[in-house]
Amino acid sequence: MVNPRENKTSLNATNDIKEAIKCLEMELAKVGKTLKGKPSTPMQPKYRPELDVSPILNPEQASYYMSLIGILRWAVELGRIDIFIDVSLLSSILSSHMCQPRVGHLEQVLHIFAYLKHHVNSNMVIDPKYITWDSEAFINQDWSEFYKDAKEQLPPNVPSP
Repeated sequence: MVNPRENKTSLNATNDIKEAIKCLEMELAKVGKTLKGKPSTPMQPKYRPELDVSPILNPEQASYYMSLIGILRWAVELGRIDIFIDVSLLSSILSSHMCQPRVGHLEQVLHIFAYLKHHVNSNMVIDPKYITWDSEAFINQDWSEFYKDAKEQLPPNVPSP
């Protein structure tokens, strides 16, 4: 959406995310589950997906997990950058554990959806104005004392500047 008075672009996925949550809740209801609580953070505090040792999901559950991750990645692309890090951590689990997500990972994905349900209104505004920087405001530092032997590593076939 472009606001002609301000010449700014806005991204808003509120309706799309509400619809995704509605569909997810219908699927969860079929197995007697719901999205729990009103989380204040996208991922549960102190949860470390790389340290999760809960049981590995069966192939059907893993496929379900991957589809939910896909929906969350789509939400990030539509402007929900507040869940970016958490979704990235949980989707990297897929590659690092050879597509063997765990029960705890799925629980965290559902936690993110519960967070989105209760924090649905998010709007990203993009201002196209060019920003000029005052280079005088930046102090020029000499770091050679800290990095005495540092040398830029370049590929052997790099062209001359």
